[in-house]
Amino acid sequence: MFLWSSVFVASLVTATTADITSRDNTAQCCDKLLSSASPAVEPFLALLGVTIPIPPVDLGICCKPISISGCDNNCTDGIPVTCASDPVSVIGIDIGVDCTPIPPCCNTLATTTSPLFGSDDGDAFDDLTTLVGNGPVTTDNAPSIQAFTLRFGSVIDGLAVTYAQGTGPDLTTISHGTSLTAAQSGLMNRTVAVGTNETFTAVSGQTGFHTTFGVRVLQLSFTISNSFTGASRVVGPFGTSTGTAFTVTGGNGTLIAVGGSAVDTNSTRKWNLFHVQ
Repeated sequence: MFLWSSVFVASLVTATTADITSRDNTAQCCDKLLSSASPAVEPFLALLGVTIPIPPVDLGICCKPISISGCDNNCTDGIPVTCASDPVSVIGIDIGVDCTPIPPCCNTLATTTSPLFGSDDGDAFDDLTTLVGNGPVTTDNAPSIQAFTLRFGSVIDGLAVTYAQGTGPDLTTISHGTSLTAAQSGLMNRTVAVGTNETFTAVSGQTGFHTTFGVRVLQLSFTISNSFTGASRVVGPFGTSTGTAFTVTGGNGTLIAVGGSAVDTNSTRKWNLFHVQ
């Protein structure tokens, strides 16, 4: 995922990538069956073709309410069983099941955070935390970057990132660094947006020492990939190319949020730290 801030200070922070395309619903994020039905119930279940495994058993990708056959509560092959104090009756016989929830369930996405690029001046920001909070990133709350708007001249002065979240239509824009409307000669704005079936899959740029402003993020460019056609395009670069190059990719996933440090201001040259998730 990408985490981006709207204040531009002198450095670029790490990026976290969420592997949404090939997310891994591993057992450690699911409910674990700790006890099965009593011996008196098992013969009746056997007549139904149902076998309750000997605990402890990981129930694969199932979330609560789980089923004793290992599928979710929408499946047709199993008997749904709720955890804790809510037994399920099968032909008049209650099945006692104890579960230990291992939050948040089976829709957690693995994320990776890139290293920090630039300096750490200014106030730290983390768009992912702003959007999701301190809990896990899931298929329900994972943000997706819809657009970047840059304010730049000889350095990257400001940045605004537009996010969608979950399946809803609402968009949220978070800005960091120099205001996109700051009246300053020599600065310009440029918006880079994804189209249908497209996502941001990489960001690259240069960071280094500017004689007037010190260590800054000097340049940015973006790679956009189309999940339907497999084609990729690069937009940019924006800024100057007189520093140390860096590239952050999402691997098999997608950049989802941006983080870093910056100074929110109406004046110029106030963004210096950047990271992507």
